[in-house]
Amino acid sequence: MEFQFHPASASATVRTVPLSVAGQRGLVALSGIAALAAVSLWFTVPLALRRRDPRETAPPVAKAVVVERSEREEIAASGRVLKQRALDDGDLLNRIAFLYDVAFHAWPRLLNPERPFLTSDNPEQIASNFGLYLKALEKARDLLEERERADADLPLRVPAIYPFDGALFEPSAFFGPRVSPWTGSEEFFPGVDLAAPGGSTVVASGSGTIVFVGTVRRSQTDWFWRLGNVVVVSHGSSGATVYGHLAHIEVRRGQRVTRGQRLGVVGATGWAISPQLHYEYWRRSGSSLRPTDPMFAGLDRRAGQKLLSLEQMQTASVPGPLDPLPGVEIAAEKVGAPEKPAGSPGRSTRRRKHV
Repeated sequence: MEFQFHPASASATVRTVPLSVAGQRGLVALSGIAALAAVSLWFTVPLALRRRDPRETAPPVAKAVVVERSEREEIAASGRVLKQRALDDGDLLNRIAFLYDVAFHAWPRLLNPERPFLTSDNPEQIASNFGLYLKALEKARDLLEERERADADLPLRVPAIYPFDGALFEPSAFFGPRVSPWTGSEEFFPGVDLAAPGGSTVVASGSGTIVFVGTVRRSQTDWFWRLGNVVVVSHGSSGATVYGHLAHIEVRRGQRVTRGQRLGVVGATGWAISPQLHYEYWRRSGSSLRPTDPMFAGLDRRAGQKLLSLEQMQTASVPGPLDPLPGVEIAAEKVGAPEKPAGSPGRSTRRRKHV
């Protein structure tokens, strides 16, 4: 095989290039490689372009799938937000009902967090269940408004906030059974310890009457003498609150206080090794008062506690016999009665107007 190159001028010499058998084989190989390269570019270039901008290069069906998937993700996210808001509202109403002492058998059971009503993240299931849950929220609101109409002072009287005026605090000991860090024996802790900077302002968590200030004699109690400087506020039929380990007290016995009013400052008196406030909430249980978990009542901060039903909160109390609550009678109907203050002859508490 040979190749001839004819020049444009007729007077020029025609050039001839002979090609051997080996050369012919090389030429065929190069032609095959070039063909394969062309085929490869035919497929790889469009693919690279699609990867570079899938929205512009994807076929219409693929675009529709992407759009639908994005819309479904947005709907699912909105459903989760809506579900969480509904559960938060239900928990808030449950805890207000706890403070208002609403009977749990009259309370909408759909608001019990253990009910598997809004546990799914499926938007369709959330939408189908949300209508009934909303009706339960409305019924709960009506029950609470009915209690407020029957007792106009109730919203101000209940201990609905944590007893601090903007101070940072953190629970350091929780309500419930424990092994005492002091005695090493098992005990039931009747309140919470709230660690806070020394000198932080302690306020009343609800309106009421100061029924005890000072320290409690050790000879007559196994518990309250450990709390150092103590203030007890009676909230009438809504129970009583106890504030312990105070550095000093700024209220007097018999004084009326409103929610948020200053009682004293955080200290480390009694059995406290660092600044903290010991806080208890005694609420009505039948014809008596018993301590319950005060963290159920703090509506201004969740403090990490899990969601509980109204029945679970109402049945949480300290078991067994109790030391007398300083300044008040145990009988609920006598709590905070100004005509029967503590400190009568024979009482074993020592009080002082200013500590």
